[in-house]
Amino acid sequence: MSSARKKLAIWLWGPDKKDRNLLVKLDITLLPYFSLIWFLFGVTRASYNTAYISGMKEALGFQGKEYNYMHTSYLVVYAVCQMPGTSLLTIVRPKYVFVTANVTWSVLTLITCRMTRAWQVILLNAIEGGFSAIAFVGAHFILGSWYKRSELGIRAAVFCVFGHIGTMAGGWIQAGLLTSLAGKGGLPAWKWIFIIVSVMTVPVALFGWVFIPDLPAHRAAWFLNSELKEHAITRLGAPRKKSWDLTVFKRVLWSWQFWLLPFIFMLYSLCVQVLQNNVMPLWMASRGYTTIQQNNYPTGIGGPAILATIAYAVISDKLQSRWEVSIAIGFTFVIGSAILVSSPSTDAGYFVAFYLLGSGFACQAVWYSWMADVTAHDFQLRAITTGFMNSLDMAFSIWWPLIFFPATDAPDFRKGYIASLVTGALTLPFIGVIAYLEKRDRARGAIGMVEFDESQNDQGHLRQDEEPGKSIHASVNVRSAEVAL
Repeated sequence: MSSARKKLAIWLWGPDKKDRNLLVKLDITLLPYFSLIWFLFGVTRASYNTAYISGMKEALGFQGKEYNYMHTSYLVVYAVCQMPGTSLLTIVRPKYVFVTANVTWSVLTLITCRMTRAWQVILLNAIEGGFSAIAFVGAHFILGSWYKRSELGIRAAVFCVFGHIGTMAGGWIQAGLLTSLAGKGGLPAWKWIFIIVSVMTVPVALFGWVFIPDLPAHRAAWFLNSELKEHAITRLGAPRKKSWDLTVFKRVLWSWQFWLLPFIFMLYSLCVQVLQNNVMPLWMASRGYTTIQQNNYPTGIGGPAILATIAYAVISDKLQSRWEVSIAIGFTFVIGSAILVSSPSTDAGYFVAFYLLGSGFACQAVWYSWMADVTAHDFQLRAITTGFMNSLDMAFSIWWPLIFFPATDAPDFRKGYIASLVTGALTLPFIGVIAYLEKRDRARGAIGMVEFDESQNDQGHLRQDEEPGKSIHASVNVRSAEVAL
């Protein structure tokens, strides 16, 4: 390997040769799979909006609020299934969970084109919500099981960026389908959208069946040799709590991680409602912008979202600390929302505010990585908290727009702007509290993985401190303790 290539490899994957060999393989298998699934998730959800305005409404006889019911039924089931979904990953091999969910989700999308009534699509959306629930939170759980604290942020960022690209590109892809496939085979364009999106998902699901490495303790990744399989387990250390028992729910409910990380994620979600609910297009319409501009300019929010997601993730990985960039994101919420509350005298002020707030989407990658950092010591706590972060967010974001961003307020969403300022500002003190608790518990040895006992590694044993300050308990076998095999 040339000197320049070696320096690049060290910069990308670190100085340790074993780490580099492992990370290269994970970055061309595990990471692309989850990134592509999340990209297709964005395209799939956009397909329902495109199909609705492209003939599905009339063909299926949507009436009144049935379009809203379609999305609400999806979101409710999606939110409810996230904690059970991530918990399932601790007892069933992830390959089976993800591929089953992907294939089922693809089939449900496909048969949507055969529906003849609005209520049937509403029902299918509800079922699809259950099988889609694992996509985002499950990916973060698996990524956190393979990557170190200094590696996780950028991988989570790449994953999240593909979701932004999928959302941005979904409309463009489907516009092309509408133009090229309308009337082909005697099918209307809106049906072709569901057929093509479904077909796109199948090869990615098959890719997952071949390349999902499950969890490190499964030792199931065929593309890793035995040495790298063992290295994948030992390099992260071992969680202190690994099995489901009667203490799980008490541990979870009494932990600060379960409440505080999901709480600030919920505040973020409420703050960025100002970027959703057609707020920007409706404001633009009032200022005389064309319909094309109303559709195109808001997609530009994805630009700062992608740039900030990558930049903040890289910085937090290099620092091996998330609170510094989290504070920066919090101030972004405050500044962007404050500009909107001030009612800028020029359009430029509004554009600056909307695009600046777009950079706040970076906290998806940063805060899920932070959550994995501070829950690594407890396998079940990490699984349940991963699901709860998105569920709590959705429990509020489902009804929040009805109060603070009703379409009847357009184009002046002043109370919504104030709500975004308040929720954005509230993230700052809670980020400080989380940073303090993390520092305190790391100093106490209460969080973080425990190291494997190298003298017993041939038998797969590890040292396990059940509680800080107490003597070391009996060793447990990692082959069966971390996950149910």
